[in-house]
Amino acid sequence: MNQSFITVVAPLRVGDVARAEAAIDRLGNPVGVPARAALDQLDADGAGIHFASLHAIASQTPGKAYLLLEISADGTVEQGLGRLVKAIGLELTTIFALASDWQGTDLAAYLGAHALKSGYGWGDWPGFDHSGTPGFSVGRIREEARIVECVARAAAEPAADGTALERVELLRRHLAESGIALDLPPAPDIFIAGGLAKAASAGLFAVFRTYLWPLGLPALLWAVYTGWHQGVAAGLLTLVLGLGAALIVALALGLLAYIRLRVLENRDWVSERTADPTVMRRMLERENYGVQNHMISITTVKPGLLRKFTLRLAFCLVAALNPVLFRPGYLGPIGTIHFARWVRVPGTRDLVFASNYGGSWEAYLEDFITLAHLGLTAVWSNTVGFPRAESLVLKGATDGERFKRFARQSMVPTRFWYSAYPDLITDMIRTHADIRRGLSSAMTEDDARNLLARFGSALRPDASLQTNDIQSLVFGGMGFLKAMRLTTWQLGDDPGQSRAWLQEIMDFVAFGDGRKIGAAPGLFGGIQIAFSAAGLRRFGLSEQALRTFPIAFVDGMAGPHRSRILGDVGADGPENWWWREAGDVAILIYGQDDRTVARLQSRLTKTANKCGVSEGHRVDARSFDRANNYEPFGFADGGSQPVIRGTYKGTVHGDPMHLVEPGEFVLGYPDNRGNRPPTPELDAADDPFNLLPGITDSTSFGSATADTTRDLGRNGTFLVIRQLEQHGAAFNGYCEEQANKLKLRIGSPYVVNADFVAAKLMGRWRNGAPLVRAPYSASSSESIIKENSFRLGEEDPEGFRCPFGAHIRRANPRDSLNPGSQDQIAISNRHRIMRVGRKYEPEQGQEPGLLFVAINADLERQFEFIQQTWLRGPIISLSCPSTFLQEGDPLLGAASGAPPAFTIPTVSGPIRLDPAPKFVTMRGGGYYFMPGRQALWWLARGSG
Repeated sequence: MNQSFITVVAPLRVGDVARAEAAIDRLGNPVGVPARAALDQLDADGAGIHFASLHAIASQTPGKAYLLLEISADGTVEQGLGRLVKAIGLELTTIFALASDWQGTDLAAYLGAHALKSGYGWGDWPGFDHSGTPGFSVGRIREEARIVECVARAAAEPAADGTALERVELLRRHLAESGIALDLPPAPDIFIAGGLAKAASAGLFAVFRTYLWPLGLPALLWAVYTGWHQGVAAGLLTLVLGLGAALIVALALGLLAYIRLRVLENRDWVSERTADPTVMRRMLERENYGVQNHMISITTVKPGLLRKFTLRLAFCLVAALNPVLFRPGYLGPIGTIHFARWVRVPGTRDLVFASNYGGSWEAYLEDFITLAHLGLTAVWSNTVGFPRAESLVLKGATDGERFKRFARQSMVPTRFWYSAYPDLITDMIRTHADIRRGLSSAMTEDDARNLLARFGSALRPDASLQTNDIQSLVFGGMGFLKAMRLTTWQLGDDPGQSRAWLQEIMDFVAFGDGRKIGAAPGLFGGIQIAFSAAGLRRFGLSEQALRTFPIAFVDGMAGPHRSRILGDVGADGPENWWWREAGDVAILIYGQDDRTVARLQSRLTKTANKCGVSEGHRVDARSFDRANNYEPFGFADGGSQPVIRGTYKGTVHGDPMHLVEPGEFVLGYPDNRGNRPPTPELDAADDPFNLLPGITDSTSFGSATADTTRDLGRNGTFLVIRQLEQHGAAFNGYCEEQANKLKLRIGSPYVVNADFVAAKLMGRWRNGAPLVRAPYSASSSESIIKENSFRLGEEDPEGFRCPFGAHIRRANPRDSLNPGSQDQIAISNRHRIMRVGRKYEPEQGQEPGLLFVAINADLERQFEFIQQTWLRGPIISLSCPSTFLQEGDPLLGAASGAPPAFTIPTVSGPIRLDPAPKFVTMRGGGYYFMPGRQALWWLARGSG
């Protein structure tokens, strides 16, 4: 609904100011009961008066005084004035009869004749209006408050078991039983903030359109004359030349105006006065009777034509830039203002600022000082006594204490003030509207959760992790559960049986950071479940939906072109794996001990046998000991991991070098570049139970979601599982052999032995200490075992400590490719993975190894990139790439499959180690999608 800002200014004799103030006082602030009851009346369509105030003001200009009535109303100016006169016309007539030009005429006509049309163009009276709730009628605001009050009581009652959607349906029924009709309010406009370029173009266009167009008129008229007499071509040339000259004139005038402005700013007087204590007490008597307050300030515009123009210019820029940079209803980033206006009073140099706002005056001014000082300074720096400003918009209001003194001493008591909803602030009004829309339109489980979060909670920030919907493995390797087993499962041909199996085992799936695991009596353990592309097909996922998954996932790890990328060729090829089929489902079983894992396995198997599901491959991990966590080659494991912003670990222990945004590991959230990566999608028709969230960039209820494409990936991630057999005897023997040769080349202070060679290959000593910080011997590294904040490029640019080909330098180069560059670290962090695997128990005839499990949101950009480009690629230092053309990762091998060579840089020249035997052999694995809670429920219930 349209809103009108009505500002009425009527002349008053200075001697009648006191009488007018006494008459206004009888209306009251807070407004008296009879006047409030009359002003509260609404039109049939819910239109009414939002705010009104009335003042008798002795002008700063000698001999001048006036009555100032401000109204914020629904509809037109005539409708707003008509409502006001109908409600309190008798009282207002008594007051306006004191005006010096009152002729006893019709009050509505008199007020209309004295209403100012404010703006910032050449033909407008200088002013600017702002609404914090644009488009909201009084009736809508009150009705939505009533709806929320009704359902808030029901929402606070203890809830029986059931989905969020079922609970929302109960709220809808409660509203119906209370006789409240729930219709769908207008959808809010989607706001996308413009950048600096868009803001600059909007500002320049506004200035040209408003002020500079007269400079182009002579050029246009001359061009028309020339074209008429000499032809169109000559006319166009004249126009171009004329506009160019007009632009030069405009720039010259602007430069001269700026120089003059700076001169005046340096001379400006800055007020050090404080507010009159008597006036202050009168204002305080009328403040803080509710959650809203009102202020009116009268300041004096500085003399001169330049200041008259810069005041208009300030209003123009605020009006042009605010809608581009900030959300509707916000003045800058400030969202607490209901209605505010600036207006220059005719016949005086008075600049009036009147504002209806939520909260305290002190908080309101602090918001201005901190968040919106540029716009505030642009306007008020044109008035006498304002704190010293520079270039119209700089400094000024940032001098907080002086600014607050200036504001208080410029204020006068508000003698009459009316608010149609005194117990509401703008945030409440916006939230009520969102709740009403949610009650009307929530169609999915995610919508219902967002709606219920409005009651007694805050709206979840878009980038904040929905922790309870994310499987626990994302938050760490679950090291507090010592026992772990990987099992793969083959589904039957009946999707209904597969869904029944999943429904049976859903209660065992652990979500969140793991602290809730063990809540079930007698079972301190849980499972993590993920699905291959073939498994999703067996659950009934359509080919159309499956095509929205990454191609790497759909192809699978064993696909021929993926094998080439990963280096799974020859002895590592899928044809030689111990488990050639990835299975339809991978389940990681965790427990406090082997007995717990066995009990969970028994439950899974019993349910699987009933549902036509069979177990495939099984790998048991060794008992995990966080304090003694060494991989089969004898190195401390888990020393370098990325940390997700928003998790407990990221909040408490987040090293900035390793801190990454949630979208790097969890689908549905912004990544390190601020983008929300594509996520697997599902047609709305395939989600009849509305279990999945809609694809949206916002958690607000902007539109109905019944037909919105569903987000199947939200809160999910991708798992990489690889069983890697490690040949420890070959590794240790190679290190011993090479150490005997190196002793002749490398002397003190280095302690050259098998551990030294192993450390050079790995980049860390066996205890986990980095070579960058402890290059000489393992004994010198005890104090820095857990050190992980080192920069490889900046601290070791030549590779003398940690060789360029060392495993940790390849797996995460940090700043190696551009030493000291934070941008390079940011680039490297785009390719991180989270490792959550464990050592496995070898069967007879096998060697120990690692059950490698990694989490990443993008299989190609993260895991496959690391495997192909960093670990098996030829370049890890831009300074000397040719040296490493035949090298690959010393542990995992070269891209060609040939035995990897390895170079140790030294001050006296590089040392080339002998080609190494095979240290690691790939024995099986697969790519899996690990869904969030809602996607799991969709898989369990299907499409009906």
